[in-house]
Amino acid sequence: MKKTWVDKGLCIGCEACVSVDEDDVLFMDEDGLAEAKENNKELKTCQMVCPTGAIKIGDKE
Repeated sequence: MKKTWVDKGLCIGCEACVSVDEDDVLFMDEDGLAEAKENNKELKTCQMVCPTGAIKIGDKE
C-alpha cells in the first residue's frame, strides 16, 4: 500500500491539504508545516490541491 508523506522543504503551511483531508491523516506540526500520520493511506485529493507539490505518495525518499 502506498502512503502519503510531506516534503517539508516544499511545504509553505497553507493548509490546503488539511482542509480537503477527510481521513484526518494530515495535520499541521509545531512549525506550521503539514505532516502525515504513520500508517496512512494514499491521499490523491490532498496531493492535487497542494500548490507547491509537497504532498507525495509512495516511498519516502
